[in-house]
Amino acid sequence: MSTNAIKKISVDSPHVLGNKIQFKIHVSKPLRKYFLSDVSYAQYDGIDLNKVDSSIIAIPMLSILIPIAWAAGADVHVAELDASYLQCLEKVKDAYKRYLPGFSFSGSITAGKVTSNRFGGKRNAMLFSGGVDSMTSYLRNRDLKPDFISIWGLPDIPHFEDRFWHRMWADIRSLASLDGLAAFQVKTDMYRNINHELLSREFGVSWFTDASFSLFMLSLCAPVTAVREIGTIIIAASGSEDYKGKSGYGSHPSIDNNISWADTKVLHDAFELTRQQKVEFLCKGQNERYLSHLRVCWDSALETNCGDCEKCIRTIVSLVIEGADPNKCNFRVDDKTFPFIRDCFSKGVISLPEGQLHYWKGMQKRIPAHISNDIYGSRKFLEWLRGFDLSQYRVNKFNKLIWDVRRLLSYKRNTAPSALRKLKAYFYIALDKLKLI
Repeated sequence: MSTNAIKKISVDSPHVLGNKIQFKIHVSKPLRKYFLSDVSYAQYDGIDLNKVDSSIIAIPMLSILIPIAWAAGADVHVAELDASYLQCLEKVKDAYKRYLPGFSFSGSITAGKVTSNRFGGKRNAMLFSGGVDSMTSYLRNRDLKPDFISIWGLPDIPHFEDRFWHRMWADIRSLASLDGLAAFQVKTDMYRNINHELLSREFGVSWFTDASFSLFMLSLCAPVTAVREIGTIIIAASGSEDYKGKSGYGSHPSIDNNISWADTKVLHDAFELTRQQKVEFLCKGQNERYLSHLRVCWDSALETNCGDCEKCIRTIVSLVIEGADPNKCNFRVDDKTFPFIRDCFSKGVISLPEGQLHYWKGMQKRIPAHISNDIYGSRKFLEWLRGFDLSQYRVNKFNKLIWDVRRLLSYKRNTAPSALRKLKAYFYIALDKLKLI
């Protein structure tokens, strides 16, 4: 196949049916391997999409296509698009160039009709999951009374996992009700319809965290902001300014603060805080009462926080460093918990890629010389962790495989659709390696 083959993606005019937007794309042959389906949807419960201009309706689908086009050097054409969004993409692309030098960035994005929109609203909204990052940003901005917008269909909770999502959504609505806030869910299959496994391999990135994260999630919110007349949408920083690693820049102030549509702007919040500083903030004063709503886990469909995935373990340790009882924060901890966590390190069953390793090193620095609290035997563990050389930690692949299989069976995830999708994704990867596509 010629390397000069034309690379184009076009999007049909979106079809609105009730509260659902259906999209159909057309891709040229060199790009077909990146797509597992040419039809996707985004569903907005509680939002009257008939009130939303077509140029705004187009934004969600475009957001999943743009990073692919920038990576592969493809042209993208859409029938109609908001003027502010089209303009902001040049600034966003400049930021992407800093973090993703392996992308082509040679394609163009055009629209048959460019429309200037204004919502004229002063209201605020925020992407909310209930985790440490979004909870911190909510409490920092609670006086703004932001709407909560939550996305169902990210890599961790696919659109078909009803039981898992409904449990999470119940937690989010409970917190929103406590403070008299409106909460909206957006359900989509867009991300699972791209071959992000192949994209990650071909371009040497983790596709969601490095290339798709904020642009995708924020753009999905555009129809909600139109109906709710939102002037500012807040996204919690998932990283911090002290992080100097090579990955995880799919959400960064230089990207997020340049994303806009109509007269809606984005605020990337709390980038100046490390994750441990966020936990410290949550454990102070009136904030502490919100810890009973904390949800960090993406592994278990059966309970709010499983307690034994890396993210749960990390959060439990962060909490006891600050003197907080994890049992008051949606965890179940006893005198077996900290020997178990130490055993996880000894057996090498938890993954600590660059970003997570940075979190753990930040936690180490926060452990005091004299540990006054001993929460379920945490003192002995923290004394050990303080002297543990994290840079020497290595995953034991065999132990981790057994560990992952056990967890997969224990937490009742709906794995059949995921397995079928994986087969299709890796079939394309195999064909690509054999130069058959």
